[in-house]
Amino acid sequence: MTMDDDGSGPSFFVTLMSEAVGPFFVEIDDAPDIVIDPPAAENIAELDLVTSVTDQLDLLVGEETADLIIEHFEKRPVSELADLVDDIREHFGILVAPRIGWSELIDEIDKYGPDIECDLMYIPNAPSLYDWVRDHRNTPWNQLLRLLSRMPEGGWYLAAVGSDVGRAEAMLKLESEGEIKPPSRRPSLVGWTSERERQTEMVETLRRIEHATWGASQKFKGKGGRPPKNLPRPLTGRAQAEELRSFRDHDEIGAQVLGSRYKPILA
Repeated sequence: MTMDDDGSGPSFFVTLMSEAVGPFFVEIDDAPDIVIDPPAAENIAELDLVTSVTDQLDLLVGEETADLIIEHFEKRPVSELADLVDDIREHFGILVAPRIGWSELIDEIDKYGPDIECDLMYIPNAPSLYDWVRDHRNTPWNQLLRLLSRMPEGGWYLAAVGSDVGRAEAMLKLESEGEIKPPSRRPSLVGWTSERERQTEMVETLRRIEHATWGASQKFKGKGGRPPKNLPRPLTGRAQAEELRSFRDHDEIGAQVLGSRYKPILA
């Protein structure tokens, strides 16, 4: 769950909190302020499992410090202690939980945090990772998760994810179990410009020329194999609509000719 677990260093998520906002101070009457450092990553992950104010406080500050705070608040309304817990969580950017839960978010940032940080620097007007800690009411963690699904091609994050064998094995397992669909082998429509289309056509032309050259060679005597197929293109909505119309026409003709014996493509 944390980077410490595999011996690769401290949790990047905790480092991020420490650099972004530093410690939280609890003012105690007639006593020095209590200094609260960022919670451990494993404690933050456990926030997914607890609901009571005191259990949250134990995870955030440790049981010993929590006892001191509870003793100070014992004659005050419970709502004040609840507000303090919310203030601590908001200070460290862990008040509003992400849709995937704290455990998975921490795991993602611990693994790929530096790569995400680098990519965000090159996205115009994108927040920095610090912003998700400092102002996560207006910059919720769910927004970061949406950005991760659209990180730039050729960037640091996608390169790190693409070279992660463990992640690839987990995805293959989910695909084999039917939990998720395999990734499309077609390129994305995002970034597919007329210039990129022309470049693809040029590559296809060169491949056909190469094939024809091999086929005409006396040395290989036409053993060049089949002509190369065109490279895949992005799947557009229009192409899908045309395919569906073709299937409907096929089903209509098939039903007229074969009647009840015909099994429609679009069942």
